[in-house]
Amino acid sequence: MSNILVIEDEAVVWSLLRRIITGMGHQVDLASDGSKGLELAGQGQYAVIVSDLHMPGEFSGMDLIRRLRAVKPQCPIVVVSGYPSAETLEECEKLGITDFLTKPFEMTFVQASIEKILKAKADAAPAPAKGGA
Repeated sequence: MSNILVIEDEAVVWSLLRRIITGMGHQVDLASDGSKGLELAGQGQYAVIVSDLHMPGEFSGMDLIRRLRAVKPQCPIVVVSGYPSAETLEECEKLGITDFLTKPFEMTFVQASIEKILKAKADAAPAPAKGGA
């Protein structure tokens, strides 16, 4: 089981994301704005961060993603947006965003993205040392 942070202000969307992620057997922490998301990211250990780009509050959009990258440079980030521009997609690529989902999205897209990220992390983890001599 992994711990996943969802930063999303739309109740319908975060409810769907929570249902998908918990249905996969993972724990979900929710932040309804960028400030709270940045705070939680700094305090917790997350296998993946899923964040909307367009939210109210002090940190929104690409500024939030830049700050998340500074706080959790190695943590995979999945960006969710209903209004991606070519500039936004390019900036996300430069910041090393792991995946980008366009709203409205299908449950299977979210599941596939998270499964792919967690599998890649598991594959990259060092194998446990074997005992004996």
